[in-house]
Amino acid sequence: MRAKSGFTLIELLVVVAIIGLLTAILLPALSHAREQAKTAICLSNQKTLSMAFVMYASDNDDAVVSCWTGPTGWVDWPKRLNGHYLTQQELANVRHLRCHIRGIEDGTLFPYINMVEVYHCPSDTRDSYDPYGGYLAYRTYSMPNCMNGDAGWEIHIGGGLVTKKVANIPEPATKYVFLEESDWRGMNMDSWVMWLDEEGWIDVLTVWHEKQSTIAFADGHAEVHAWLEELTITMSRDHLLDQPCPDSKDWEYMSLRWTKR
Repeated sequence: MRAKSGFTLIELLVVVAIIGLLTAILLPALSHAREQAKTAICLSNQKTLSMAFVMYASDNDDAVVSCWTGPTGWVDWPKRLNGHYLTQQELANVRHLRCHIRGIEDGTLFPYINMVEVYHCPSDTRDSYDPYGGYLAYRTYSMPNCMNGDAGWEIHIGGGLVTKKVANIPEPATKYVFLEESDWRGMNMDSWVMWLDEEGWIDVLTVWHEKQSTIAFADGHAEVHAWLEELTITMSRDHLLDQPCPDSKDWEYMSLRWTKR
């Protein structure tokens, strides 16, 4: 009689160990590839937004689209179907993204884009939950206040005159017009600001893409920028506002690329 063939317990354990080893090797690579794909989508979004910025200026006598959230801004404030604007307090109770999407669709840049998805990075989880304990939100990107923003704020942070014409942007390939932000209060409110006359942050820089962020510039191109300091990463992770950052290379990078007049 022939003995029945089969795996021994030792052989099964070896197979399981090999599968476990391969899984441990492949999972980080798959995770990195997934994050790279999200970064590529985010970069494409930024490129589309910056091109819309350029096209808007071309159609509107070289005007810089207003960075300020509101009826004449690049995006409008979230609103209900009847047109009622949500107050900051009401944002806490919103359970549907449609209110946020209406604000995007009513913005002055939307006719140049016509895709709501362009305003959202796939790494931004605020459309389902907010890890900082905040409220539902959708739009990932913000514009710096220097781009036709609030004049009073610009003086307050140490800037100067807000820029209202693209022709007044020196070296547009080096001046950013869109960046990633994740405000926990239910939307990225108004414009993005930082201290310009002292080394310090005000609003949070969002860092989702493996210690990198996407940034779009006034000439229509976009880049992935790697941050150098742990404070910048911590500020994003823990949502820390108004952070001093002495001798910060990251602050210097953003300050030098702010359009000042």
